[in-house]
Formats: sequence, C-alpha cells, structure tokens
Amino acid sequence: MELPDSIKTLGEQVEAGGEITPAVELFDAYPVFAAEVAQLFTRPWLAVDHVSRLAADGDYFRAEVGSRSIVLVREASNRIHALRNACLHAGYRVCEEESGRSDHLFCQYHGWSYALDGRLTDPQLRPELTDRSRFRLPHYAMRIERGLILVDLSTLAPEPPPPGPVDLGAIPEALAEANVSSRKRYPTTWNWKYLRHLLWASPELAFGGDECSDVAEIGPLSFVALRGDEAALVRLCPRFPGHTDVEIVRLAVRDASRPPVNGADPIEEGLRRHGDAIAAAPLGVLDRAFYEWYWPHLSRAQSS
Repeated sequence: MELPDSIKTLGEQVEAGGEITPAVELFDAYPVFAAEVAQLFTRPWLAVDHVSRLAADGDYFRAEVGSRSIVLVREASNRIHALRNACLHAGYRVCEEESGRSDHLFCQYHGWSYALDGRLTDPQLRPELTDRSRFRLPHYAMRIERGLILVDLSTLAPEPPPPGPVDLGAIPEALAEANVSSRKRYPTTWNWKYLRHLLWASPELAFGGDECSDVAEIGPLSFVALRGDEAALVRLCPRFPGHTDVEIVRLAVRDASRPPVNGADPIEEGLRRHGDAIAAAPLGVLDRAFYEWYWPHLSRAQSS
C-alpha cells in the first residue's frame, strides 16, 4: 500500500529526530484516513463492550470502526459471533439498529435474511440459490476474556477464525461479573488522533477526572482504566477524518461505583477544554511521543 505524502513526510521527520511539522492533510484527508483504517485500526485487539451487553439469546449490537461495521450477536450463551455488517448480495447493512433482540438478521435492501450465526436462510427474489450453505456472513476473530468482548479486525473468514493471544494486563478476573453502571457516547468533530492523545494521557477522565490506579491498553483504539473495584472501558470510534465518537462503559464489581456528580459532566468539560486547544493550534496539539507511536504502525505499509 502506497502511503500518502503527508504520512511519508511525517515519517521522515520522526526518523530524522528533528522538528515535526505535520501537514493539515494528516487530519482531514480521506487517503490518510483510509491508510489508518488499513494499517492501524485493524491491529488486534479492540475491546467493544462488556459481555452483559449480550445477556440473552438474540441480543445484538453494532460497532463501527471507520468504514468497518460489525454486528456482535448472541446465538446462545456459548456462541457469540462478530459478523461483518454487509449483505452478501449488494453490501447493504444487515443491521441498522444500534442494538436490539431478534431471531434473525435482515437486509432491508433486497430482503435477504440470515441466521444469527451468519448463514443465509432466505435469499428473497433469488430462488435459484438452492444450496444456501455456501453463503454466510464473514466472521471476525472474537473472544471474551474477563467479561470483555474483544474483536480482531485483521482476521476475517467464512468460519469464525481462531482468536490469537491477548494481553489484558492488570484487568481483574472479577470484571466478568461486573455490573455496567453507565454507558455513554460522546460525539466529536475531531480527528481521532486528538482524542487518543488526550484520553491515553489522561485515563482518569474515564472516571470524571478522579484518580486512576492502572491502565490496560487493548489495541490502538481501546483501553480499560482501573480504580479499586471499578473499571472503565474507553473505545474510540473513528467514523470520518473529522468525526470521532468516544464510548465509555463504566463497570463496577459488587456495586462499588461511586454516586454520580451533580451538575456538568466532567468528561464533557474535559473534552470542551481540549477542543478549545485544538481550535487554537490544530497542528500543535500532538507531541513527538504521539508521532513516534503513530509512525511505526503506518510504516508497515511501506515494507509490505
């Protein structure tokens, strides 16, 4: 994959050890975003939510990462699937809702229906497709560890690919039985890099600005912040070069979560202050440490 000039120039500056002067295109150009989707966002792993999100058979929810749309669906307690959210016929989504419960997945465009494991069951208007066993939505590698639903976007196959190893660091086993005390999405009109720089440097924001005792990073777009018997899953959802959502799932073991603070949301306030800094110096917010992390991920494209 040929990298855009703005990324290659940045890489030269990083390797030279001198001043880094990023181009505007690094934050608003679609070719840059496409390279990031291909070379960085698909690195294993991504923590998408807590397993309690899929508490009953037929429960599903949708997760977005750039141009990738994933359906997480529970067929049974020991059969949870991560499916590509695209009909085999014309690529239209088989899941438009954010979440819900159903006994099948359905493409509204041409009416194709799928079982919860991705098998095609009813190719409407295509009666000649009598052997439907050959048609199934591709699966991403997926595993559930310590209550976290983990997806590997780098691996896709007709049958569920075997998941590789994952390092969850200090995340306690007890998180598997934790309760979700809150789940909130924060939409922003920023490039994802600004959000990663802020949240990875200040993981305590996941707790509203209070202390954070430890952090376990899971891939380039998610981490779990820890504080006593509490945890917070933080996930970046880059949608476009200039639109990124942040999802924060607060978890508590043994009802340990602290009562919410009345008044303004501290996370929203922290994001507002960071937005002011971006507006004041859009090319000067990120430091060398960020670019030294960023460039090796993208440079893989030049050597492949």
